[in-house]
Amino acid sequence: MAQKHHKNIIIGGGIAGLSLGGRLNSDSIIIERDKTLGGLSRSYDFCGTKFDVGPHIIFSKNEEVLSKHSSMVPTNKIKRSNQIYIHNRYVKYPFENDLSSLPKKVNLHCLNEFLNNPYEKMDYSNMQQFFLKTFGQGICDEYLIPYNKKIWKFDPSCLDTQMVERIPKPPAEDIIKSSAGQKTEGYLHQLYYHYPDSGGFQSLIDKYELEFRANNDQNEIMLNTEILSIEKNEKWKVTFSDRTSITGDRLINTAPIHEFKNLIKLPKAIDTTINNLLYNSIHIVMIAAKEDTIGDNFALYIPQEDVIFHRLSKLNFLGENYFGKNGETILMAEITFRPKSSLSKLSDNQILQATIKGLETLGFVKEENIVDSKILTEKYAYIIYDLNHRKNTDTALSALKKLGIDSVGRFALFEYLNTDGVVEKSWVLANELNNDDN
Repeated sequence: MAQKHHKNIIIGGGIAGLSLGGRLNSDSIIIERDKTLGGLSRSYDFCGTKFDVGPHIIFSKNEEVLSKHSSMVPTNKIKRSNQIYIHNRYVKYPFENDLSSLPKKVNLHCLNEFLNNPYEKMDYSNMQQFFLKTFGQGICDEYLIPYNKKIWKFDPSCLDTQMVERIPKPPAEDIIKSSAGQKTEGYLHQLYYHYPDSGGFQSLIDKYELEFRANNDQNEIMLNTEILSIEKNEKWKVTFSDRTSITGDRLINTAPIHEFKNLIKLPKAIDTTINNLLYNSIHIVMIAAKEDTIGDNFALYIPQEDVIFHRLSKLNFLGENYFGKNGETILMAEITFRPKSSLSKLSDNQILQATIKGLETLGFVKEENIVDSKILTEKYAYIIYDLNHRKNTDTALSALKKLGIDSVGRFALFEYLNTDGVVEKSWVLANELNNDDN
């Protein structure tokens, strides 16, 4: 039997690989280790509805991506209702736009420290310094620093500024208005967003799969496939765990770079560099409850240290198809953790009990009203932008590029990209590769 050959071998069947392969002019094969396509963008079943690994809302500053994602499947257009829960009250997101909702003493402290900011004219070289320079000590102490410590599990003084330096400094008059009770909207491009009417974000993945298959009658997808090794002689050769193999002219990685490096022989220095790229894993805790006290809100950001989760989302907000099978409230609690940390060693039951305790502490849900629960753990969730991130990432990707390997996707590029950003970069790469073929 002749060995299969494709022009393009794509490692990973998430949204990066599918959106890339659907735009390439030449034939491609996608190799996915899991039984299901989607990666971090797939959806799972719970209590008669679907949930994502963190709700993947549809929005983008890229009009082409936004138009495509909001029209691939029927969607609900939703006005954002995100809140920060702090001092036992709701503060509208973003924090600096709703200072008047804080206790009066805290409100005035945030205002005074913004208007009389000793850090304002100082240079910055890390996230904490940037926050202090931009917002002052009060807003930093109350929300920005504790929340970022909680989500990244890393001190902001040891994180670089790639994630935050595009945040504009709010005008003093806006902060004064915020303190006085004149609320304004922040991040207007996210004020309205779309979400699939049913089926979760997986419904978009399913459409991308159809587009990929229709793009070229030679296109192929291999699911539940373990790769043993990747090597290159005249052509790229991928050998599977059953000792069969395929060949290709071009290799594109969309899988986590930490997993990909184990499939191919790399110089020891590059292997070490990739090992030094830091990331967080995540526990997704799903709760179905007979009632709640969260009201008509979607996402709540929780900075306080004694609650294990950093964000709580109410999926009912996304539409009538995201209620439980008997009308239950569906809540999603997100808990980040560093691999090998003490938090990573907790059992599922310990994670669940800590989540329930947090819900009760905040007054959101009583344990006796919980009718169902589920825990999903993802190894690769968040990129950590430590102070060496840029140098290490550029070194690793440059080495792969020199070997003739292109990369796209959040954990392949090791960039904190939302789904729209992943697709945008996939399309750019597809254009480049198509031009190379001409």
